[in-house]
Amino acid sequence: MISVAGLGFKQYREQMDGGAVPELSCPDPECGTPLGGHGSYQRYLGGQRQSVRRVRCPRCRVSHAVLPEDVCAYRDLTFGAVEAGLAAQRPSAGAEASGQVGPAGVRRVRGWLRSAQEPYAAKLQGLLGPVSSPWWRGAQEVVGEATGWLTRLRHFLWSRCRYFLGGLSGLFRHGRPAPRSPRVSP
Repeated sequence: MISVAGLGFKQYREQMDGGAVPELSCPDPECGTPLGGHGSYQRYLGGQRQSVRRVRCPRCRVSHAVLPEDVCAYRDLTFGAVEAGLAAQRPSAGAEASGQVGPAGVRRVRGWLRSAQEPYAAKLQGLLGPVSSPWWRGAQEVVGEATGWLTRLRHFLWSRCRYFLGGLSGLFRHGRPAPRSPRVSP
């Protein structure tokens, strides 16, 4: 996965619908080859079904999704909604602040607040250095508490460690999900 700096989900459709492929290079530090277009797939971005561009490295033979900079990987969530939910500290208040409706929204925000116990949270705290818990407090200490801190954190982790922050979905080294064991069903 790769995100395009300065391109939010609202501008993404306008930019990508014309078939334009942004100039990107392979995220693998040993490669750096320019990436070419490799089709698209449909997913929800900001509540609307949109095409997400894919690019492929001709040398590594790996394809990557090109995501807007403010969208969580594998979820129909913007970083702004997650920031609002985490700031509220109570699931019901967080659901209201983030626009997650009903009991399902409260459960969703409760899961966000529990993400401090996820394995990637410990890895994230290791990358950020000695910071306070939960992980989002430590991240705010590093990149600042102002709105947009998750986007800044994504840029910080990518530029410093080559880890792609998927939001609440975890961290991906060089923008790639960890390889699955051949015995594991998808």
